[in-house]
Amino acid sequence: MADVSAMVSPPSAQDLQALMSLDRKKDDEEALPPNHRGIVPWPRPPYYPIIGNLLDIDSTQIQDSIRVLVNKMGPAFEMNVLGNQTFVVASQEMCDFICNEAKFEKYISKALQDVRNYAGDGLFTAFSWENNWDIAHRILVPAFGPIPIRKMQAGMLDIASQMLIYWECHAGQPFEAANHFTRLTFDTIGWCSFKYRFNSFHSDTLHPFVEGMFELLRGSGHRAFRPAFLNKLFYKENARYWDTIHKLWATCDEVVAHRRANPDPDANDLLNNMINDRDPKTGEALSDENIRYQMVTFLIAGHETTSSTLAFALYYMLKQPRIYQKAREESDAAIAAVGGNYLKLNPSQFPYIDAILKEALRLHSPVPAFSVKPKNPNGEILPGGYYVPHGKQISCVVENVHQDIASWGEDAADFRPERFFEGFPKKPNAWKAFGNGARACVGRIFAIQEAILALALITARFDVELADPSYTLKVKQALALKPDNFNIKAYPRKGRHQNLLNEFLLGSAAITKEEAATANGTKTPPVSRRGKLYVLYGSNSGTCEEFAQEVAAEGQASGFEINIGALDDVVPDAKLPTDAPVIICTTSYEGQPTDNAREFIQSLRGLNPEDKPMAGVRYIIMGAGHRDWSETFHRIPLLVDKRLEELGGERLLELSLADAGDDLLGDFEKFKGRLWDHFGTTEDAKDVKSTTADKPSIKVLPATANSASGTFADMSTGTVVSQRVIGPAERDLPETRYITIRLPDGQSFQAGDYLNILPKNPNSTVDRVLKHFRLDGNAIISFDKAMPFIGANTPVRAADLFGSYVELSLPVAKRILPQLASMCSDAKDKAKIDALDADYTHSVTEKKLSLLELLESVPSCRAELDFFLGNLAKLKIRQYSISSSPLESKTEATLTYTVHKPASKSGNGTYLGVCSNYLAGLSEGDELFCVVKSSGDFHLPEPSTPVVLFAAGSGIAPFRGFIAERAAQKAAGEPVAGTHLYFGCRDETSFLHGAELGEWVKSGVLVLHPVLSRSQQASFKKGGLKGTALPPAKKYIQDLVYEDREALRDLYKAGARFYTCGSGAKMAADLRKTAVRIISELKGVSAEVAEEKMEEISREKYKTDVFL
Repeated sequence: MADVSAMVSPPSAQDLQALMSLDRKKDDEEALPPNHRGIVPWPRPPYYPIIGNLLDIDSTQIQDSIRVLVNKMGPAFEMNVLGNQTFVVASQEMCDFICNEAKFEKYISKALQDVRNYAGDGLFTAFSWENNWDIAHRILVPAFGPIPIRKMQAGMLDIASQMLIYWECHAGQPFEAANHFTRLTFDTIGWCSFKYRFNSFHSDTLHPFVEGMFELLRGSGHRAFRPAFLNKLFYKENARYWDTIHKLWATCDEVVAHRRANPDPDANDLLNNMINDRDPKTGEALSDENIRYQMVTFLIAGHETTSSTLAFALYYMLKQPRIYQKAREESDAAIAAVGGNYLKLNPSQFPYIDAILKEALRLHSPVPAFSVKPKNPNGEILPGGYYVPHGKQISCVVENVHQDIASWGEDAADFRPERFFEGFPKKPNAWKAFGNGARACVGRIFAIQEAILALALITARFDVELADPSYTLKVKQALALKPDNFNIKAYPRKGRHQNLLNEFLLGSAAITKEEAATANGTKTPPVSRRGKLYVLYGSNSGTCEEFAQEVAAEGQASGFEINIGALDDVVPDAKLPTDAPVIICTTSYEGQPTDNAREFIQSLRGLNPEDKPMAGVRYIIMGAGHRDWSETFHRIPLLVDKRLEELGGERLLELSLADAGDDLLGDFEKFKGRLWDHFGTTEDAKDVKSTTADKPSIKVLPATANSASGTFADMSTGTVVSQRVIGPAERDLPETRYITIRLPDGQSFQAGDYLNILPKNPNSTVDRVLKHFRLDGNAIISFDKAMPFIGANTPVRAADLFGSYVELSLPVAKRILPQLASMCSDAKDKAKIDALDADYTHSVTEKKLSLLELLESVPSCRAELDFFLGNLAKLKIRQYSISSSPLESKTEATLTYTVHKPASKSGNGTYLGVCSNYLAGLSEGDELFCVVKSSGDFHLPEPSTPVVLFAAGSGIAPFRGFIAERAAQKAAGEPVAGTHLYFGCRDETSFLHGAELGEWVKSGVLVLHPVLSRSQQASFKKGGLKGTALPPAKKYIQDLVYEDREALRDLYKAGARFYTCGSGAKMAADLRKTAVRIISELKGVSAEVAEEKMEEISREKYKTDVFL
């Protein structure tokens, strides 16, 4: 900071005014929208050329600096630091407006982009468009739900006991509160999330990992306030910076490697989720690199903010002894209620301590601001008439929002927890301690539970006082804002028997008589038949799905026939069954339906009440939510309950609502009591215990039993119209086919959309399974519990089960290899499996060695059918780009696809791609299950906008649809802009759709830029493209793109949109590198600046669709 200021000689006031006037005119001209009447200029503090407002910001006291500017400039102003333009807002009205996720999304600031060097695309630093953010969000949100977090309570108490025993052993000695809370929260996130002990209370110094994080985050803050070129000059600092990063990564990688080598299925931690769970939407798993980034993210974000909140809360409790005493009374009552067993404490028992923490977060949010940017290409106009261009940073100052008098009362600047029981805040989005919307803090439930337990135990066990009674609050900027030099003394509470260690041990080991009575066995569930129940759920975090599973288990134990599933999987058209009662467990996600209930809700909203479409439907609704999201609390459950009644349904029980901000599990238990009372099965349901083993218990029934394989009856049926080969197989090049499918009734599509296909496993693979387990294909299989691929007690033909329900070709899971080895009677077979375990990536993952292949190769392995089925995943839907336009046919869609059947890398015959071989086996008139899925924004722009398309091989699929649409529009007399196709194939024989492309070239619709990577011919020799010249010595698309860079720049300036589609990520990556190179050369900027420009282009004008 001092170095930068010393390099700049402040200009005279006259010079500064002239420069600011010129700069302002230029910025205003660039910032104003096309229709800018009524736009109000942003207030702007004086600033210097080049460095802008850099001297207004003290990097060690950023919040104080911003506070000065807000007091000077008001609740809306613009500032610029080293060329980074930021629009600052500091009022509840502005905050409420920019929290609209339909209009704004998270902005990754320069400082956060630096944090990406070590946190990568972790949840906090990922761009919203990054695929890994979506995958990790869907995998990890369930892990941070109320139920999994409650399971971490023992781990939280483990670390809290270490801190409090330290306090007891060092009674009366002064120490810095924030330092101890940092140790507490860091060790807690390490132990509860990764089962890794940092042992911070066993050393006078902090763990090297913590010190490394402090150094990196401080460095990121400093680097953000220096120009990029200057950062490069700090050679020693940069070397130390990257050395520290690699040390942190090494620790994370060591933890992951240890867990992979020593699986711990009972850990109940995030590491298990990250290693073992798959994205419920795509089936993808987190890579080890992304797991590393998530670990760094959790360790950074999961400890410092919570420790700061605890320190601020304790400061105010000591300054106002009545608050400390009131919290102590609450703690005493709660601990007495559970008989001193801390494991049974429920955060809902501490509403006042919860309010203390929320009030501390209100006055001193550890993260003082959050940033968003407009999504609209034309920008947004904020309240007051202030315009913000597309993609520009808007920073909301949380402190001002949290002290808004209209929202919080005249005493908004005072610390008073009671306000949370008095209906405050009075306005929406006035409390933003955890950020906003989908990018809000995913670990907020973890943080609050951890902090509540800490304060509860502190107040119950200790008398605490200020080391310096005259101390007044000073705030310092560390990783988060925290009290500076806030020292305290702790004494064991007077009048209490003091043996804290013994109390923790005894309390944690307490077992109730009821638990002891069932510890060694279970009661036999009653056997009866009570009819059928449907249990449906909408769930993102997994909580409502767990509720639904528990209801299903208890219902089954009571004698009901249970049908369970996600709303969109079972009733996407909202046609609820009428032959049995329907129980729905659902929640809202930021006021919107969950991912697996969107179609159901959309259909429900579209039904006409006058038609009474729900007549005969008998329903019971259980809804979950969190009171802190007051604007959207229980929105979807309330909607479903009310809407079903409006549409003619019969409500069997009044709506039940559970609050994750109170006693979620208690609310659910009450709901179950009412539910089983209604059906007269309370005692039966009480008898069920959660003792199901990992292996399912299955029944194989005679082939004469009725099969329930009306499989996927709610999916829609399409029909094959025609199919032909358009690219014959040759050498190592697979066959390419073109299939026309008549869509299910009522389905429509746009060019660029997908067709989702439910495939079947190859008959040859199914036959191998039947042979291995000596099963008749007509034998009926039934499971005693719900499986990922089928409900409990649902009979299904063996051939149907292995053909249509389960994945047979996925690589065998590493975690079961030791079990398989132990099942071998032959030492050679056991050694073979051990070798696979030791070389898993190469021998299993890369070779795609399936569980079936492995069992076939080790004949002495006695893995039974139940083990085999218990380790198979549900058969996934496959997604294909539609290669036609609705202007060709509204009722038919075509696919251009490659048939995958290479030699198996495992050496066992041929590897058959499941869906491509299924499609290739279909003939005219055959039916298949399919559904159209939108491709988001991978669609054509207006006909007047030029488009440039980049494709390789079967990646031409969506672009054939694009070009066909443009051709139809031109034939209809519409003015159509140019369509350019850069298309790469190996040779002329594999140049797909060549005849059609030739016709479109002749008609003037298409400008074709072909590239043949394995051909030296100068032009096409046959077909519709005969005589068309080929570029000399150009092997790949990116080579030709670079040669045409000037023409492509002209197209870009003309407003063209760019699209890429191809198999494999390499093509898209190579094209991107080429584009960055072109930008760098044509604009004369560095690769870093060119990369930033490419990011901007990708958001606005460049779309990719890459399939692997």
